[in-house]
Amino acid sequence: MDQLWTVDDLKAWTRALLRERRVVAPVVTPAGPAWAAIKDADEVAWDYGRTAISPREWLLPRHETLFAYDLVANQPRLAEAPIDAPPTVLLLARSCDVSGLRALDSVMRWDYIDEPYEARRAATLLVALGCATAPSPESCFCAAAGVDPEWAPQADVMIVPSGGGFAVHALTAAGTAALAGAPKPCAEAAAPPAPPAPGKAGTLPLDVAAAVAALRDRFDDPAWESLADACVGCGTCAYVCPSCHCFDMVDEGDWRRGERVRNWDACAFGHFTAHASGHNPRPRQSVRYRQRIYHKFVYYPDKFDRLLCTGCGRCVDACPAGMDLVEVLQLFGAPAGASQGGAR
Repeated sequence: MDQLWTVDDLKAWTRALLRERRVVAPVVTPAGPAWAAIKDADEVAWDYGRTAISPREWLLPRHETLFAYDLVANQPRLAEAPIDAPPTVLLLARSCDVSGLRALDSVMRWDYIDEPYEARRAATLLVALGCATAPSPESCFCAAAGVDPEWAPQADVMIVPSGGGFAVHALTAAGTAALAGAPKPCAEAAAPPAPPAPGKAGTLPLDVAAAVAALRDRFDDPAWESLADACVGCGTCAYVCPSCHCFDMVDEGDWRRGERVRNWDACAFGHFTAHASGHNPRPRQSVRYRQRIYHKFVYYPDKFDRLLCTGCGRCVDACPAGMDLVEVLQLFGAPAGASQGGAR
């Protein structure tokens, strides 16, 4: 019979990991749980629900220098920035966050291998924590988006709450190596779980497939104008998301010397698609909001055969204007002729 781990066992294992790697985990802050590099296992919020912001920035930083330039020297010089990729454990990531980070892999390894991202990705061990209940029952819909809240098959190590303790599973060779010498043996390998049913672990039972099918025929629907009336273009939805990945590249300095950097960007920003000529192919907030929805549920799936949304619900909870992705999906997923008011 598998031995269940206690929180003390998890702490002992974490302290062993800290001797060889940086450990990034959810910690308690005045604003709620947040991701941070810890120095001791007692800092970890072992019973946290969901962080307000995803751990994406530990693989794709908000601000990153790519190279420095010096045009004053007799021979212009370019110097690549050193890649900061220490061995890291991302500890207690929820299934939605693991799925979001894997979605980044498809983009960052698409037609070009992004070296800084790849170095951090190779150096990161993903340790997932299953959800026994939805962290935010009013906004979580990961199961409807195809993500199992209780099991993250793409993690290296899976921690599953069970019977007052935790069953710990090694899912990859890297996970097995990381568990060598752990205080207790890991659980036996589990059979791949069945596809998650909408509503599993308390998540919202949306018909995402129906919404996606409807979106393909409603690009020019006048509803986009009214839906986006509240959008202020702040980009909060993109910044809290585990799978958004847009960035811009700018030169910081002057014509003599400086750095080329990349910063997170968001399709909600008014200048996101602005051309140097002054033309903007997405001149209104309604078409920018529509782009976000289509990128998540149509364009990315067409290319990579998976949704770009993991159903974490962070954008629903964080939007300062109260825009609700759940209600948008319910609107487009409703049968023809059904009421489109009061989605929830």
